[in-house]
This record gives sequence, C-alpha cells and structure tokens, in this order.
Amino acid sequence: MYKQPKYKQFSLLVGLGMMSMWASAQNLYMNDLKLKADLDWLDTQGVVHISTSTWPLTANEIKRALNTANAQTPAQQQILQSVQARLNQDRDSLVKGFAGLYVQTDRDSLPQTFADDQLAGQQATVGVSLSEANWEFNLQANLKNDELIDDDSDVSFEGSYIAGTAANQWLIAGKVPAWWGPGHDGSLIRGDASLPVAGFTMQRDTQTAPTNQYLSWVGPWQYQLFAGQLEDYEAIPDAKLFGARLTASPWPWLEVGASRSFMWGGEGRPESLSSFGDALLGTKDNGGNDEGDPANQLGGFDARLNLAPLVNVPAGVYAQYVGEDEAGGLPAKNMYLAGADYASSAYGKPYQLYAEYTDTRTSEDVRGVSYDHGTYTDGYYQQGYPLGYALGGDAESIALGGRLWLDNRNFINAKVQYAKVNQADEAINQAFPTTDKLTGIDVAWEHQLQPQALVTTRLWAVDSDSQSSDIGAAVGLELQTY
Repeated sequence: MYKQPKYKQFSLLVGLGMMSMWASAQNLYMNDLKLKADLDWLDTQGVVHISTSTWPLTANEIKRALNTANAQTPAQQQILQSVQARLNQDRDSLVKGFAGLYVQTDRDSLPQTFADDQLAGQQATVGVSLSEANWEFNLQANLKNDELIDDDSDVSFEGSYIAGTAANQWLIAGKVPAWWGPGHDGSLIRGDASLPVAGFTMQRDTQTAPTNQYLSWVGPWQYQLFAGQLEDYEAIPDAKLFGARLTASPWPWLEVGASRSFMWGGEGRPESLSSFGDALLGTKDNGGNDEGDPANQLGGFDARLNLAPLVNVPAGVYAQYVGEDEAGGLPAKNMYLAGADYASSAYGKPYQLYAEYTDTRTSEDVRGVSYDHGTYTDGYYQQGYPLGYALGGDAESIALGGRLWLDNRNFINAKVQYAKVNQADEAINQAFPTTDKLTGIDVAWEHQLQPQALVTTRLWAVDSDSQSSDIGAAVGLELQTY
C-alpha cells in the first residue's frame, strides 16, 4: 500500500542531525560491514588474531588484537591504519551527535547481508551518544517511509541502548543487532535480517585466555547471553527469545563455537520456573503441548580454520550447522552453511574473495520444518523476517563475493548470488513469501568524504522467476561531529 511521505517529520529529523555536537569514545561496535571486513582481512593474513563471529564487538577487544599486530607489507599497514582510524574517531568522556539520510528504490527481492539495516525506501536517522570508560548510552531515532518491515510506528528506536561494564563483563539493554557465526552473508541461528529484538545482552569485554594452568589451553574465548521479547508476534503475543553462544580459539588457526536459542513463554504459554528450566535444558523437546513442550528451540556448532598460521596461505575455511530439534544430545533436522575466503593484495590494493553455500532445508529435504514450530506458528521470525538466515527456511544459496580497498577512503563490496527461496511455500516468511528462484548482483561503495562524513552508494539487479526483475539503486549520507 502506498504511504504518504512524512516530509515535515523528515525535515525535523535531518535538521536536528545537522546540529553541532561533540564526540565520544566508543566502547561497543554494532554490526559494521567495513569494520568486519578490515578485521577479517587482517585475521586471514595472520597480522592479528581476532574473532568476528560474535557481534556486538568491543573496542577493547579490537585494541587488544592491534597491540599484537605484525604488519610487514604496505597493504597490511593500510588496513591496520583503517581500523586504527575507526577507533581514533572518538574522544573520551564527551557527547557525540550523528545523523543520516538514506534513499533507495524498492528492494523486495534483494537478499540481505551482514549489517544490511537500511530497510525502508527513505530513512532519516538522528542520535546522540555518551560514553565513559565503564558505561555507554546511545539514543537513536529512525524515521522511515515505505518500510520493508512494517513495525506499525512512524519513528522507531532500533540501535538505542544503555550499557555498563564491570569485571571485564558488559551488560547491554536495548535494541541492538546480533550476529552468531563465521559466515560472511548469513548466520543460521542469530543474524540481523529482522529488526533488533529488544532485550538484554551480556558478554566479555576483552577475550583473553584463562590464566588458570588447567584452562589456558582454551585460548581467547567469548560468551554472549541474550534475553528479550519479540514484537508483533501474533501467534503467541509477548513471546520471549533467549540465547547463548560460546566461542574459543585454542590455537591461532582454529576457532570453534556453539550456539543455542529458544522461544519461550508468551500469552497462553507456561511461564513457570520449571517450564523455563525444561526449555533451558531441552529435556522436553518434541514433547507436545500436553506433555509440556516448552519452547521453539535451535542449537548448533560452527568452526573456522585459518590457513596462514599453518601453511602460510592467507585463506580460511568455515562451516556452521544448526538443528531444529535434538537427538541423542546433538542437533537434528539440520541446516548447513559452509564457505572459504582468501585475503591478498594486487597492485598495492588489498582485496578479499569468498564463496559461501547455505542450505536451510531440513537435512537437505524440503519439509516445512526449518524455522517453523507447531506451537510458535509464526516460526523463528519477528514481524515476518528471519531471526536466523536472511532467506528464511527451506532455502538454498550460493554466493560469490569480494571486497576491494581502493585506498583509505574508498571501499567496494560486491557479490553475485543464486538462491532458491521458501521452497516449502510458507507464508510466515515475509522476506520471501512464495517459492522463487533468484539470481542477483549487488555492488556497494563507501566513500569517506571527510572524517565526519561518509557517502554510500549501492546498485543491484535481481532476476526472479515469479516476479519482474528488480533493478535498483541507493544513496546515503552519514554525518557526525566531534
């Protein structure tokens, strides 16, 4: 349905965003494609050792990795300087103001990727943040017109949070995106294709190895705990989402992770302590309503292998599998993701290439089980958009992507993708509501116009079997003052 533009509200928000403010030291970095690409390139090259499989990512963890960096080539120095410049944008104990304006054509068939959070035809953002060494506050208002995800409000506040740290632990309250897994384009269990779930997140600040002589072999490790409440979940209003992730890197060439999430409670559902215990332990999985089946559960494992420390090749391979059910104490009815990437430079310009295959069918069969549930019948979605992989359940995808750093101010991200989506033809998947086959190309360019101004452009073309071809473009401007 066509919606009248809210020009007066747009003008107000953009005008507020142009006000001069001061900058702050940033403690927490939300999903950021350029920052992740920088760190992934350095990690694959063997310059630093850092995990980018769990977001948000803390500034202190990035600094810890940079402190042991071993850069030997101009390309490695360039990417190191890019990360350091990102950290140096902020100053201690002051306020930062920021604003953004983003306009794009319709993009109903374009698959989302990491940190792809511009989901409206026109979006204006204005915000203010305040940081100290042990706490951080961010208030962000987003005015959207022609939304891809309809959240029934003119102004939304995703990206807003308050956080504090003590004893190397962060507690974050608000609406922040998450990412659990080694994939470039998606995660099978917690991605950022939906709007952020409002709730609480807890994780470590720096991922140092245990000092205990019996546990030091674990290496750098991280955990993340989450508890929140879903919005506009009509099947079970007020349903809750819980999750936990644990990663460890016992050797510089290996990272392993385990993740679990479950929907629980809500209107008409048990919310007793014993019911929560059953959901947490998974003791009544597939028990049925009468037997007290308490939750819609997913769980799985992932791993990444870096070849640089082993054979001096700047490449990596990774995989993730997540099950809808449990059998014999392990995930069952599984979905799969696997990929490989390569980081190098040509003519002095760093680049990264990757290939990624994803299968969200049920153990390679189309059964209408993946991201679905007999009680939580809106599935593993919020407002119809996946909480896991962006294509939703019963999809297959092959993506070939690349990143190119032209210089310190220009970054290009591109991919081609072929996908079969919603092969079970389930209406709960509003991202791709019908069975379809897609072939697309997606190219984005970031230009750091000034230290305080970032210009982004994007072009895409998607050929669909069931809909007309989608050829689109977008342009955005982000401003901050410090």
